[in-house]
Amino acid sequence: MGTIEDYTGGFILESIRKALHLFDSTEGALTADEKGLRLHKNISEFEPLILSFNQAAEYIRNARSIAIGERVCRVLHPESVFTESVFLNELAVEMAANGHARMATIEEAEECLQKSAGHPLIISKVSGEYLEICPSFPLDCVYWKAEKRGLHCLQR
Repeated sequence: MGTIEDYTGGFILESIRKALHLFDSTEGALTADEKGLRLHKNISEFEPLILSFNQAAEYIRNARSIAIGERVCRVLHPESVFTESVFLNELAVEMAANGHARMATIEEAEECLQKSAGHPLIISKVSGEYLEICPSFPLDCVYWKAEKRGLHCLQR
């Protein structure tokens, strides 16, 4: 499972880079491939959920701390559409402390997600709690690419 330290230390970015390399260097379903199955297990530990805006707003309103920052994976796809993620609780505090995000209010976080209308919202578990809400970019997103390759991980 990804941890707050994985996010702030860059390990999560390296893991995403490796996963995307597997997707880009192979074809077809990965459901019978050993590397694909290992990747599926790792991705599934984040328990990614597709959220409506109202569901995302509920997580934001119940958070103790909120921060906004560039999607973690966007570094790997600088040509992709710019959207920002909302980080919650301890992840918010640590991302802001490490210069990867800025602290925000409930209203700012909701406005941030509204600006990204049309991008499916996904919340991911980090250190065992749902702490990252991402307006995903399906063409580049590791979760959406896993789904296309038969590694179903997105809960609806």
